[in-house]
Amino acid sequence: MPKNPALAELIRRAVEIRGWGPSDLARAVGVAASGDPDRVQRANARRWMTGEREPKYWWPYIAQVLSLDPAVTPPPSDSQVAQCGTAATSALGLETTSPLSVFASLSAPELPAQVRPGDIQEVQQAALTLTTWHNLHGGGGLVRQTGTAQLAWAAKLLDVPCSEVLRQPLFASVAHLGMVAGVACFDAFAHDDARRAFTFAAACAEEADEWHLRGKIYSWRARHAVWMGDPDTALTHAEVGVIRSDRLTHTERAMLYIARARAHAKAGDVRATLTAVDEADDAYSHTHPADDPPWMSYYDYAQHQGDTGHALFDLAMTTRNRHHVQAASERLAAACSHHADTYIRSRVFSRTKLATLAMAAGDAAEAVRIGTTALEEATRVRSGRAEAGLVELARTAAQERGMVAEARELSERITRTISKGTTT
Repeated sequence: MPKNPALAELIRRAVEIRGWGPSDLARAVGVAASGDPDRVQRANARRWMTGEREPKYWWPYIAQVLSLDPAVTPPPSDSQVAQCGTAATSALGLETTSPLSVFASLSAPELPAQVRPGDIQEVQQAALTLTTWHNLHGGGGLVRQTGTAQLAWAAKLLDVPCSEVLRQPLFASVAHLGMVAGVACFDAFAHDDARRAFTFAAACAEEADEWHLRGKIYSWRARHAVWMGDPDTALTHAEVGVIRSDRLTHTERAMLYIARARAHAKAGDVRATLTAVDEADDAYSHTHPADDPPWMSYYDYAQHQGDTGHALFDLAMTTRNRHHVQAASERLAAACSHHADTYIRSRVFSRTKLATLAMAAGDAAEAVRIGTTALEEATRVRSGRAEAGLVELARTAAQERGMVAEARELSERITRTISKGTTT
C-alpha cells in the first residue's frame, strides 16, 4: 500500500512528462543535493514514484529537478496532482498588488477558444522584442511591466485547448517568454518575481522537452542566485543545467561552465573558479554559431570575455592577487571594446567592473576615465544591476586611501545620479 499515493502520483507524472525513468530521477536529485550523480540509488527513486517510500529529506531536491513547488508539503491536494501534467501555472505567482495587476484585471485581452499557430508566433515575437528592449534599455520601467503582463496572458494560454502537434511549441514559446520576463524582473531588482518567472519558465521548458532552452534558463537561475549571495544554490542550478551536456551546443556549455565559475568565485573557491573558466574557454573555442538556437545569438566573443571577466572579478576583489586582477581586467576590457551599442547594458556592467578593479589597484586616474564613461552610458538604461555596479565603484573609491580629487568627484557624481533615479 503506498504511504502517500497523491505525492507518488505527482512525482511519477512529472518524471514521465520528461521522458525520464527512476535512474534519471536519481541522477538529477543526486546532482542537485550534492553534485554527485551517484548519491541517490535508483531503487529509492523508484520507491518515491510508487509510493513505497516518502522522500522526506529529498523532497526539496525532487521538487527542484522536477520544477514542482517545494513549498507543497506531502500530501498535495488532488488539484495539484491534476495540474502537474498540464500547465504548471502555479509556479508563476507574480505579485498581484501592483498597479499592473489591477490594470490587467480590467483590460486583459481575451483568450482564444483554441490555441492557433498565430498565438504561438505572437508569444515568440513578444519574447524576441522584450529581449531587444531590455538589452537596449535595461529591465526597469516599461520593460518589466510589459514583460510581466505578456507572461501573465501567455501562462493562461497553456490552459486553452491545444492540438497535440502545437503543444510542444506552445510550451517552448511560453518558456522563452517566461525566461525573458524573469531577466527583466531580475534587472529591475524584483527578485521574488524573477525567481517565480524562472521557476515557471523551467517547468515549461521541461514540459516541452526543450533541452537548449532549459540550459539557458538554469544559467539565469544560477546567475540570479549568485547575485542574491547564494553560491550553493547557484552551483546546483548550474549543474542541473549542464546535465546531458551532449545535448547542448558548445556555446551553451560555455555559458553554463561560466555560471559554475561565478558560483565558485562567489564562494571564494579559487581553484574551482579557474578550472571552470578554463572549461568555459575550451568549450567556447569549439563554438559554431550556426548550431545555436536563436536565443543564444547574443553570446559572442564580447559576451564570453565579459562573463568570464565577471567571474574573475569576484576573485580579484577578494584576493587582490595581481594575476587575478590582470586576468579579469584584460577580459573586461575586451568585452568593452567589442560590445555593440545593441548591448549597451552589458557594456556598462563590464566597464563599471573594470573601473572598480582599476580603483582597487590604486590607478585612480584610469578608474576615473573608465568610470566616467560607464556613468554616462548607465544613464541611458534602467537597470538595478547597473546601479549596483556604480554603487560598488563609488564605495571602492571612498575606501581607497589618498583618493584624488577626480575620483572623489566621480564618486559624488555617481551618488547624485543614483539619488535622482536616473538609472532605475
